[in-house]
Amino acid sequence: MVNDIYQPLRTDEVRFLRLLPGRKIAAELEIYPLREAKSYIALSYTWGNAPCNPRLPKALYDIVLNDRCFKVQENLYDALTYLAPRVRRKECLFWVDAICINQSDVEERNAQILHMEYIYKHAYAVYGWLGIPHDEEEVRLAVSLMQRFHIIIRDGLAKHNDDMNKVSTTISPDDTDIFPENVDSDCYRGWLGIKKMFQRSYWRRTWIYQEATNTQDIPFFCGDHHFSMVLVCATVFMAHHFAEYANFPLRFRPIARGAPFKMAGFKTEGVIRYGDSLLELLEYLRTTECSEPQDKVYALLGMAVDLSSPGSIVPDYSKSVAEVYTDVVRFSLSEADHGLQVLGHVTHPANHWTEDNDRSSLPSWVPNYRMHGGLNPFCTRVAGSAWAYSACGVNKSHNARITVAHLVVKGLPVDEIVSVSDVWEHDVFSTVEVQAWAPNESNSLYSPTNQTLDDAFLTTVLADMDVSTNSRGHVADWSLLNADDHSLSVDESSRRNRMNMSLKSASGCRRLCWTKAGRMGLAPAAAQVGDLIYVLWGGQMMHVLRRKEAGTFFYVGESYVHGVMDGELVTGETGDGESIVLE
Repeated sequence: MVNDIYQPLRTDEVRFLRLLPGRKIAAELEIYPLREAKSYIALSYTWGNAPCNPRLPKALYDIVLNDRCFKVQENLYDALTYLAPRVRRKECLFWVDAICINQSDVEERNAQILHMEYIYKHAYAVYGWLGIPHDEEEVRLAVSLMQRFHIIIRDGLAKHNDDMNKVSTTISPDDTDIFPENVDSDCYRGWLGIKKMFQRSYWRRTWIYQEATNTQDIPFFCGDHHFSMVLVCATVFMAHHFAEYANFPLRFRPIARGAPFKMAGFKTEGVIRYGDSLLELLEYLRTTECSEPQDKVYALLGMAVDLSSPGSIVPDYSKSVAEVYTDVVRFSLSEADHGLQVLGHVTHPANHWTEDNDRSSLPSWVPNYRMHGGLNPFCTRVAGSAWAYSACGVNKSHNARITVAHLVVKGLPVDEIVSVSDVWEHDVFSTVEVQAWAPNESNSLYSPTNQTLDDAFLTTVLADMDVSTNSRGHVADWSLLNADDHSLSVDESSRRNRMNMSLKSASGCRRLCWTKAGRMGLAPAAAQVGDLIYVLWGGQMMHVLRRKEAGTFFYVGESYVHGVMDGELVTGETGDGESIVLE
């Protein structure tokens, strides 16, 4: 019995493995008060099978734990096989969640998850396990190439006084030692090895972002080969630099923007750029994966600074996914400065998309954090942490309340959608689909703002926002966005990158819509003709609702409507508004 192996823990205690000598994987469990643990190494890895066998039935392997047989999954068994000798040589304890936490004891899991941020942050080292090499020689060449990238960048920064732009000008695609031109070369095989390692499921895990809070430079192991986060950053930079050249192979371009790029950015810039509140972390890590959907929330509890108050969100694996995600809504509504910001996380697929079966148990107003999607919430803060928009005018208190499966809010209907464009969904690096939304009579008057239709449209597709500077008052510039890479100066290239980010954030996975009152806006992909646009008290944005037969509403999502985002439709005569029940 598994429970015979585990002695009960007090709330301030944790278990560690002491690996025993010998070829066989054998260990003893030792219990320590959390803050008195001896030097230990923590493992960061992916549950389940080895990366080369992801679709096979989960294989189990035997190790010896406290003189008893204990079964572990394949990828963990591989990690123990390769890493145990290293841990023994360091004379360290080893912390592995699947073994050190009694996974069959829900109460223990609930308690131990609160210690995990501390465990990783105070470890002697954190080892990241990617799996066994797919090809030993390719991986060897890949690590060697990554080291070469690092040396070039390090020496370049030393020579050019830490000016990365100047370093970029010295890196040429003519250098066949680093540019993958010849498919038979070691350089090309090294790039191929990098691509395969960077595609491993490890990089997409939600939990690695908490594990990355460790102050040490994490070594990532692929079998006996290993490399650091510094080499990951150097590699991502090289891929991004070479992606500007037409002859850089298409197969290697995703390296510049893949999951390791996302993780490297979080490791190096973290909360400075991406924020540290629960909603900010949920937004940034939405495309990550975990084996249990509740962990999309629980994996962030140690990082979210606004969860410091006792009882805000407490891990409880006995709760359903719907209950856990509803807890996020309940928490956000309880925070005075959040308003209805959490509703920006709600996404529904358009009719022609694959049905979102994961939503079946969720009310329409509860975000489905299992759904990756591509929809970004509208930017809600400008410099100085002020609200970016104020569609609700002076009614910034929402008074929303949750009643079983309903969310009751207050607000007013202000318009109705009469036409919608196609969704910009296929290739967010191309602006062709968005440009096709442009109104035909571009010089006609857009009366809500007294602009031309063209000027109003160019503002709308950015939602009037530069997301890199969190400032309003911006318009799209098609000539800049469509310009050839090599015709742009450094400043123009930087401005275009910021504009692309803003365009993707505002219009990606949304539709252009027109309303009965002649207003244009950005609506969610699921929006349809006949949907109503509401101002909701406490909401910065407009909100798209769909009336149901019972008089309740289906919540479709947030919307930007050009010209009425600063309280223009809400005056002192609007009264208290009406109660709206969202199902």
